Parts: sequence; structure tokens; C-alpha cells
Amino acid sequence: MKNHKLLIIAATVSGLLGVQPHVAEAAKKSSKDAQIAALVRRLEILEQRLAVDEAKEPGKSLSAKSPTSKLAEADAPAIKQLDQKVKILERKLELEHEVAADTAKKASKEDMGPEGLRLTSPDGDHTIRLHAALQADAKFFMDDNAPTTITPTAGSSSYPSTLPGALPNGINLADTFQLKQARIGVQGTLFKYFDFNVLPDWGKGATLLQYAYLDVRYLPYASLSIGKQKTPLSLERIQGDSDGTFLERGYPTQLASNRDVGVMLHGSFAKPGEQRITGGINPLDSRNFFNYQLGVFNGSGDNGTASNMNDTANQDNKDFIGRIFAHPFQKSGIAPLEGLGLGVAGSYSNLNQSTTVLNNLVSANGQNTIVNYSLPGANAAFLSADGAHYRVYPQLYWYYGPFGLMGEYALSSQRLQATKVGANPQTRHITENNQAWQVWASYVLTGEDVTFQGVRPRKPFDPFNGNWGALQFTARYTELDIDNSVYENQGINNTAANRFVFLDPSKSITQATGWALGINWYLNRNVLVRSDYEQTYFQGGSGTATNVLSRQMEKVFSTRFQVSF
Repeated sequence: MKNHKLLIIAATVSGLLGVQPHVAEAAKKSSKDAQIAALVRRLEILEQRLAVDEAKEPGKSLSAKSPTSKLAEADAPAIKQLDQKVKILERKLELEHEVAADTAKKASKEDMGPEGLRLTSPDGDHTIRLHAALQADAKFFMDDNAPTTITPTAGSSSYPSTLPGALPNGINLADTFQLKQARIGVQGTLFKYFDFNVLPDWGKGATLLQYAYLDVRYLPYASLSIGKQKTPLSLERIQGDSDGTFLERGYPTQLASNRDVGVMLHGSFAKPGEQRITGGINPLDSRNFFNYQLGVFNGSGDNGTASNMNDTANQDNKDFIGRIFAHPFQKSGIAPLEGLGLGVAGSYSNLNQSTTVLNNLVSANGQNTIVNYSLPGANAAFLSADGAHYRVYPQLYWYYGPFGLMGEYALSSQRLQATKVGANPQTRHITENNQAWQVWASYVLTGEDVTFQGVRPRKPFDPFNGNWGALQFTARYTELDIDNSVYENQGINNTAANRFVFLDPSKSITQATGWALGINWYLNRNVLVRSDYEQTYFQGGSGTATNVLSRQMEKVFSTRFQVSF
């Protein structure tokens, strides 16, 4: 029986090897590997069975000159040839695995997920990511309707007393739908240490370049960013445009510059023995113990929004802006305080050209002009910044589980110049000290953790499976105070010819106080619906220069549909 079984083994394996090239040509790589493994396994099973049969005939040896041993000797060349073919096949399989592994090392990696489309080089030193954001807003103003003509009420000192045919500021505000953002950008890393970000924006009916910078981070604690970027001043400003808590930022942000062109040194440090987390050009990550930023920028003024900015400097002197920020209880074991961050930021510049135009300030949620530097007061034909300008920004945030809180105070002190041209030219200077502050709190009703980078739902919106995303409740109080000296007479005396007032108090407010409530519905990591209601009270800003009234209370409901990745 043994000789017949040897012949069967030889015939079977030879037959399988004979058809193997044909199978390899028609099958995929994974199928070929499976066939070879099955062949080797089958050969092992047949050899085991042969060994069992031999054990059943004790005392007999194949070396004896019996008919059986003669048949075995006759089969020896076939078995030897079979063994060689199996070894060749095994080596071929090893080579194919080596080639496949080498090919995989040289191939780039593609990843499409909530962070966008990402391409990564085999060694990980080069990455390119496509990212985008879309924000579609709607704003509805309430209780703002009024007739086209208002008849003044004799002796009245408050709204609606005004001139016939004129409407106080805050009346008949237009409800609107707006494409706030439409951005498609590219960011990535080159040669491991060079990060870049280019982000154009087609929102608000204009084409703007929001970001265009290179960040060199060869030294882990001293990176250098160059180009157009957010200035390290307002805490709420540096929060991602898609990660904020409200549709619009509060008043402290309006006393800060926005994006500007310059150079910034920045870095972060972890506690001894802990790993540092790279946080980009604004590394306020609660997993780091200490963060800093220090930059030199062209200077864009208070509320230097992108639509008012010019990417080239209009003066020799620059803005020096810096921030330090720390998480004093990070890794302390006191869980409720580990997400507490404290910091202070500031800036200084000394403008030496009187052509520096001032940016208007707007209401927080409604985004309507409430401080209008382009409409000066009596005898002041043109207002500009001329001289020292400094800002101070103490700031904090606190995140603990689903609870979040942020507070910020801002002081902006700048020297203004008012110029009157014509037959009796005059020039006056004054230092304007404006202040703003805010505090807001939020709570994720569905229990997810909230961080400075926003909320990530545990499960994406899928109502058919009982998943509704994450729901966050928000509340805010914010205030803006304008220096009263800009509304006072700065002339030699109080006669009409010499009266000199920097701002018209009927066109600009002296104080704005607002509270807001909101709901944020995170359908998933990329899709969000925001809804805010804000009510703002004003002092001044309406009527006439000789009969100043308070601007009508602003009541606005706004909502946003947002997609970002």
C-alpha cells in the first residue's frame, strides 16, 4: 500500500504544480497565496498519513530488497523532484511578499474622513489636506418697523422724537439671508517641519484671502509663522471660525485686530515627563501646560476685519502683539480644574501717519454699525489714528465635561486725530479709551465633552436608528463702552465756530449691552445648525446732534447652517 500511496502523493502534487501557473495567471494575488498555502497543507497531511501506514508494519524496512522497497526506490526521484518544486514555490512566495511590502512602503496614503481629504507620503514627511467651510445665515430683526415719516413729539427727550422724515438708528433693519462663508482651502506639511495654509473665501459677495502662511516648526518649542494669519490677541477670535459657540463674536473681539500680515514666534510646553501636543500657530491646547505667541504685524486697527484690510502696509511702524496662556492645573489630579486656562494678551503700536483709517464697530449679533468713525461730529471733517495705541486682554476659559465657560476683558487706548479742512483748518488730538467685556457659558445637553475646539457628537444624526447628534445650550452677556471724551467739545470755547467734536453722538453709541441665548445642534462632526436670540440695549446713537436719543433696542434672531471639514 505504501508504494501506491507514494505514487498517489507524487501524482497529486505534480498535477497541482502543473496547473499552478495557469491558476496564478487567472487569480488575484490573495487567491494565489491561498492556493499555495492549501497545497503545502495538503502535502503535509499526505505525508502524515504515509507515516501512520508505515508505523502499522513494524520490523519492515524500505532498505530491504523486497518488491515494496524496490517500488519505493523507483519513486525516490519523483519524490525528490516534488520536494524541489515545493521549495521553489515557497521561495517564490517569499519574494512576492517582499516585493509587495516594498511597493506598499513607496505608495502614498489616501484618507477621506471628517477631517477632509488627506494625502500622505509613505514616510509621513509630506501631507496635503483639502478643507472647506460653508456658512449660510439668516437674520430676522423684531419690533423694528416704523412709518416712513415720524412727527416729533414736542418736549420729548426720547424716541420717537426726531426730525420729520428722519428715522432713528435701529429702525427698519432689513431681515436678510447671507452666505457668510464659502471657503475651499489647502493646508499641509512639507519635509516634516514646514506647515502651510492657503484659504480663500467667496462669502459675503467678495473674494478674500483669509489665510496664507508658512509655519516653520523645526524647533519644537519655537516655531515661526510667516504670512497672513490671525493675530494672538482676542481669545474668542483665535477660536476656529467653525468651532465658536455663537454665530457672531462678542464685543471684546471688536477691539482686537483680525487677520494681519506679519511674523510670529510661538510654541508650547508640557509638564516635565509629559508629551507636548502640537497645536498649530495658535496652540491653546488644554493638554499643554504653557503656550506663548509673539508677533510683529503690519497693523489693521480695532475690528480690522478681512473686508477692511489691505495686505500691504500703509505705515512704517508695526503692531507688536503677544500672548501667554497656561493651564495651571493640567495633570494635577484635580479633574474639575484641569480644563481651566488663564492668559493675558496685549499689543502696542505708534502710528506716525495721520492717514490710518479707523474701522467702524458693529452690534454683536445684528452686525449693524453702532460706532461710525466715518461720520465725525461738529467741525471734524476726517478722523484717523495718529500716535500710541495699546491694548490689554486678560482672558480665561474653563471646560469640564459637557460644561464650558469663557471670559474676556479688553481695553483699547488709541490717540486720535481730527482734522478740519477749508477756510479755517484745525487739527485736534485726543486719547480714546474704549472697553469691552463678555462672559458666556454653555452646556451639552446630550452629555458630550466640550473643548476649545468645539463639540464632537458621540453618534452622528441618524433618526431611523434613534441617534440625534449632540445638543448644546449657550448663554452670553457682553458690553461695549466708548470713551465719552470723543463726544465732548474739544474746541477753544463753546461757540459754534470753535466747537470741535470728534464723533457725532447721534450716529454713534456711547454704550451697548446685550444678552443672548442659543442652541447648537451638532448633527455630526461636520454639519451644525446654530440658532441665537440676542437683545441689545444702547445709549446714544440716534436723534440729532442737539437732541441725542438712544438707538432703538436691537432684537434679532439668527440661525446658521454650517458644513465644515
